[in-house]
Amino acid sequence: MHPERWNQRFASPDFFYGTAPNAFIAETIPRYLRPGAEVIELGAGEGRNAVWLARQGFCVTALDYAEIGLEKTRQLATQAGVTVDTVQADVTRWQPDRTWDAVVITFLHLPPEARPILYALVHRILRPKGYLIAEWFRPEQRIEGYPSGGPPDPTWMVTADELRQHFAPEGFHLLENATPVLHEGPGHQGPAATVRLVWQQRMD
Repeated sequence: MHPERWNQRFASPDFFYGTAPNAFIAETIPRYLRPGAEVIELGAGEGRNAVWLARQGFCVTALDYAEIGLEKTRQLATQAGVTVDTVQADVTRWQPDRTWDAVVITFLHLPPEARPILYALVHRILRPKGYLIAEWFRPEQRIEGYPSGGPPDPTWMVTADELRQHFAPEGFHLLENATPVLHEGPGHQGPAATVRLVWQQRMD
């Protein structure tokens, strides 16, 4: 995986996905986490979710493999008067030596052969009873012609059945197909076909 395309996308002074948090993340996080929890966002982009999380009182790490996105994350955090730790890494190769109370993912789309690596990483970095809170486009986004962005290849999108294969059933708090209307900068505008997940790691 190479960051050049995303560095080019994020090179504009504007924020491609806006500066407001993903709506699902903003409405879901307070139901499961208390301020002070340690949260990591994988595929943080330009930092809209990470900075919002920091403003809510969470201790936030933002991971992305596009350095320009992380530079804009730090810029946005400074403007908001908060601190966000940033990590430049490829999620399919990253080997962290610590864990977090929650993992946040929004629209981090990988090829089919790479997604099991992502799911294994989530299991590894979540603390016992920690939460994964995530939203992805599902294949219908492309197959049915939704206009709001996402990768051109539907095999890069995620299904509920796939998530059931990689996460233990007793951990699901939410797994649903949704059709939100996105208002996330120029990158995500309009009706969308998504899958939403809240999953909790077991004690062991």
